Amino acid sequence: MIRKLIYKTFTTLAGEEVRRFESASKDPKSAQLSRLSEIIQSGRNSAFGREHGFNSVRNYDDYCRALPPNDYEYFRPYVDRLVQGEKGILTAQDPFMFATTSGTTNKRKLIPITKDYISEFRRASKVSCYKLFQHFPALADGCALTIASPAEEGRTVSGIPFGAISGALYLMEPEPVRQSILSVPYDVFTLKDYETRYYCILRTALAQPVTSFYTLNPSTIFLLGSRLKMHGAALARDLFDGTLRAPDTVPRAILDKISSLINRDRTKGRLLDKLVESDQCVPWKVWPELAVSSCWTKAAASFYLPGLKELLGETPICDITYGASEGRGTIFLSPDKQALAVRSHFYEFIPVSEIESTNPTFKLAHQLELGESYYILLTTSAGLYRYNIRDVVKVVGFHNETPLIEFQYRGGNVFSFSGEKITELQVTDSIVRALSECSLGARFFTVIPQFDPTPHYSLWLELQNPDAACPSSFLEKLASSFDRELSQVNHEYSDKRRSLRLDPPGIRVIKPGSYEALRKELASKGTPDSQVKLSHLNPKEDTRVFFEDRLI
Repeated sequence: MIRKLIYKTFTTLAGEEVRRFESASKDPKSAQLSRLSEIIQSGRNSAFGREHGFNSVRNYDDYCRALPPNDYEYFRPYVDRLVQGEKGILTAQDPFMFATTSGTTNKRKLIPITKDYISEFRRASKVSCYKLFQHFPALADGCALTIASPAEEGRTVSGIPFGAISGALYLMEPEPVRQSILSVPYDVFTLKDYETRYYCILRTALAQPVTSFYTLNPSTIFLLGSRLKMHGAALARDLFDGTLRAPDTVPRAILDKISSLINRDRTKGRLLDKLVESDQCVPWKVWPELAVSSCWTKAAASFYLPGLKELLGETPICDITYGASEGRGTIFLSPDKQALAVRSHFYEFIPVSEIESTNPTFKLAHQLELGESYYILLTTSAGLYRYNIRDVVKVVGFHNETPLIEFQYRGGNVFSFSGEKITELQVTDSIVRALSECSLGARFFTVIPQFDPTPHYSLWLELQNPDAACPSSFLEKLASSFDRELSQVNHEYSDKRRSLRLDPPGIRVIKPGSYEALRKELASKGTPDSQVKLSHLNPKEDTRVFFEDRLI
């Protein structure tokens, strides 16, 4: 079978990169300093390299003296020059596209993407896919249901495309992989209408045996589940008749691209129809071949895991590797192990306790300590040098001499009324435990710091089952449990509560469907699926206003 041949060919070709990573993991210091040297060498003749004296950089100490750690705003003037069409600005190799991502100032960030950057990014992907297949060999029996966003949302004034890196990586896969391994043709992701896009994703995926879900955001799996339930009967008819009755018109060009996947399948149509009749139209029953689901499971995403059980049954859920448009952070080694991708970029780390220091300690991969948390800085072939992505990671072990790390939280997402410094991870862990204690399910939640009438945190949540009776006394019990759990993970918060400097948390319920409505609105404005990241603590003003209008 063609799929098994492709998997076998991949494992053979990826084996060499696996061996290189294993060798590098035994000496991460040498591997990392070698990566730094290669990146600096390639950037010496760029405008940025000349301005920062890269010709004089001979070692890591020279590099630290050449420039300080930076955020995106430091690079924005250089990116603006690239956008205008200037050459050789950040690296000798000019970007072939810009990846779009949201910025902390609500001004969009454009991340330069070069061929060398893609090469170093995919080194980690090769090892990760190899290891995933090694742990779940049944993947070879079917396809991967992967969600991507359009690689081209538009073009700069100089004609360089900008869009989602997920779409660009999707298109870079060899044609046999896209036809036989990826269950959804790329053109489906370009459909503008939200409901039509997800209907077509399901319709094309239903035509094939799906052995894995591979999507960054766990909320995407909930979306697939809700649309299976919503459109199950229509999808069953389409399978039985060999048709495509999407909610909105699908352009003829796209229909032609997916025509081979909308043929008649009466067996699958009958199965789906029976599942709809018995109210069991959930992914693990629709695709009984499902071997693994890979998505974010750590930090804020852990909130969504309990609800995935209903959709995925006993299907294993693995944490997808840590990374962003700006760079790749980890390699998947096993369901509970992710190693720093020491052959991809160059990494530096600042202990969390020193992030506000004017002279913080910078550590390299071989200097990290077990159990400690750090801000991670990236230096990549795309021209981001000593880039503070504002992510906090924790060292949870070692593979050979290379640290195993887990994403913790976005470093900027901390709130404090009087020194308690509440983090998104703390509120997420606390609400997960509180919901479990109260035997209550929630679709979404966020915590809003409020000053009126006195300082307190207000818990806003959308219930998982809005039709179930939920008296105010039950919600008060949840608020009390949340307060207790938060006090246990944050001693400063506990102290402020005992001294009455903070009032008990408030609690409000959001109208059913609000989370989905916001997601749909963001998608209609061009937000890529992987960029739909709604904060569980002190969300952006527009998000807060959106939910405030939907409070019950």
